Amino acid sequence: MDLDMSWYEQGVALLEQGAYDQAEQCLKAAVQEQPGHALAWNKLGVLHVHRGNLEQAADCFQTAIGCDPNLAPAYSNLGNLYFEQGDFDSAEAAYRRALEADPEYAAAHHNLGVLYKRQGRIDESIKHLKRAAKLNRSRPWQGRQPPRLKSVRAVLWVIIIGLVLFILIYRR
Repeated sequence: MDLDMSWYEQGVALLEQGAYDQAEQCLKAAVQEQPGHALAWNKLGVLHVHRGNLEQAADCFQTAIGCDPNLAPAYSNLGNLYFEQGDFDSAEAAYRRALEADPEYAAAHHNLGVLYKRQGRIDESIKHLKRAAKLNRSRPWQGRQPPRLKSVRAVLWVIIIGLVLFILIYRR
């Protein structure tokens, strides 16, 4: 494991790279270390979706919700499973619960917009799809890991210190 990254962070990075076996190992280590780690349970669910293990995915999303009843991504992901199974009422309920937890969660607005479009509820669809687009512009990292700034800061400090030393040495 990278010493600067938690099991969860490393699992997410590996998941985004499509390295599912290694991602699963890291995410399982995260929930073993901290059983109430809702974010890790949610990402394990996402991993199971990628593998086609939808029952396991649903269990992980439900566990994430049990750990944090206000984790909007877990509700939205669960709603996506319901949507794929054709259970539109449960999907709508899950998306609405995601928006109760976080009214500015763009993915839930988007998913609800897609659901409403599928159901022919065009006005409601447009409302939620526009809201999702606006939120994606104002919260670009929502639902994804922002870039790690720790190493960028370190490089900037080295440059600043180097410049200060350069100025002090050549000022004489």
